[in-house]
Formats: sequence, C-alpha cells, structure tokens
Amino acid sequence: MRPVGIRTTRLVLDLPVPADAELVTRYCQDPLFERYLTTPWPYTRADARAFLSEHVPESWASGTELTWALRRVEGGPLLGVISVRDTQHELGFWMGAEHRGEGLMSEAATAVVDWTLDGGIRGATTVLWRAVEGNVASARVARAVGFRRIEPADATVPTRDGTVTLPAWYAVREASVDPAAHASWDAVLGAAA
Repeated sequence: MRPVGIRTTRLVLDLPVPADAELVTRYCQDPLFERYLTTPWPYTRADARAFLSEHVPESWASGTELTWALRRVEGGPLLGVISVRDTQHELGFWMGAEHRGEGLMSEAATAVVDWTLDGGIRGATTVLWRAVEGNVASARVARAVGFRRIEPADATVPTRDGTVTLPAWYAVREASVDPAAHASWDAVLGAAA
C-alpha cells in the first residue's frame, strides 16, 4: 500500500520520515512511555532511525501497519505518531509531551478511524483500541473518538519484551458511534465529559 495523507482542521497527517529522528528520540524519552508503551526502553537515536527508515516504509508497503506523523502544517515538525495495525485494525498513538492537552490526538484519531472505516482499509468494520490499565490520557482520547469500552476474557497487553502481560483496557469503534459508548467509560474515567 502507498502512504496516504490525511488532513484535519488543525493537522496534516503524513509519512514519518528519517528527518523526524531527533524529535522521535526526544519524545520517546518520556517516562510515561516506559510505563505505558511498548517502545524500546531506553529509547535511542538508533531506535528512531530503524523505526523511521525501516519499520514505517516496510509496514506501509506490506499493509501490516499504517503509520502517520502528526504535524500542524505540511513539512512542519512532528508532534506525535498514530497508526493502525492490520491484524485487528488496532489503533495506537503517542504525542510529544509539549503538544498534549489541545485535543490534537483526538482530532487525529477521529480522522484515522473515519478513514479506516470509510474504506481506507478494505474490509475494516471495527477498529480496536487497547492500553495498559491506568493510561488515562489514552483512554480519554478513545472516549472522545467514540470508542466503546469492552471487557474481553483476556484483557491484557504484552510487555515490551513479550515475556509477560499487563492488565489492559480495551475498546472498539464502528462506523456509527454506539450511543452507549461514552457511558461505557464511566467506571474508569468517571461520568464527566
């Protein structure tokens, strides 16, 4: 598959490129990444180069994982990354710390989910989201995008080395937002908006 660009009101979603390595390396030093993500830890410049020069283009070519950079303008600095993995059309994302709190990830995630379910990924009827239990910021994005929280029998996510699993939150989103989606988060996020 060839990379596809997506535009929103405030963002350009395009291909992360090797020139983004410095920002990817800096953002991935965030202690929250060690706690909640499966990115390598400690994260090095070599990890960023491999991600941008090998993983991203190879995964687009094979269609196994479609990854976008979030930018405010075309050619601008990278703010974060969002992707959809082919296996279960699983949404994953992270945002550089200084760009959090503006609703940018919710805006990007809405656009990527809508693109996926509107035929961007052939046959996709649902998008899955999961995160290590306690990742409230990620859960807030999922709720804002219209994901409905679910409780599968094995609600876990593997650790970065894959040797053990951690308790996780799961949610799904279909083309039409389930009217009960927002309330499904009350147990972990409270009833506030």
